[in-house]
Amino acid sequence: MALDFSVRTIIEQKITEIEQEYKQTQGLILTEDDLKCLLYSKLMQIPKLSQKIETQDKEIYSKSIHTEVSWYDRRGNLAITPDITILEPEHLSILHRYGNKLSLPSKQFSFSGEAIIFELKFIRNKTGIRPTTFNGRIMKDYEKIRKLFARLDSQKVPDTMFCYFVIFNKTDIKCSEFDDFIKQNGQSNRHKIIYATGNVHFG
Repeated sequence: MALDFSVRTIIEQKITEIEQEYKQTQGLILTEDDLKCLLYSKLMQIPKLSQKIETQDKEIYSKSIHTEVSWYDRRGNLAITPDITILEPEHLSILHRYGNKLSLPSKQFSFSGEAIIFELKFIRNKTGIRPTTFNGRIMKDYEKIRKLFARLDSQKVPDTMFCYFVIFNKTDIKCSEFDDFIKQNGQSNRHKIIYATGNVHFG
């Protein structure tokens, strides 16, 4: 279910809705957490994602959308934490490790199956996306998710996750390096970069 193309289409519509609302109410997003809360709320409006589904644990239910879910890196450390994760509750356990009865990992839940993750960035500087912002904050997140892709490749399950990089810019000012990066790396079979702006102008 998680990678269902129809769900992804609706997700992208919800992100567009946030951008439209932000342009109309330019004080709507003040922090990255505001953006995360808005997106979480929009995702919960999608029936396929907000329904209650039984987990691996009998009579224990969950929904698909969660925040700050930790993923293992190639060294086996819980070092990769996307802002939002859409997972399949039927492949989730809060009582034992997925697929066996061993004790839970330190994060106190275990899951498998397909997933959609979101890495969010809100650029609130009046100078917009400068080269230092692009090479620092934005590329740091991009490389973090590339490491997660590499781990999935090493486990021979490369097609079980899709990632949205959602970048909201308070202004619409952005450097040429960022534009070039979007043109070259904006979309693949397992990720998509979505850029949005509040179109705020400073006098």
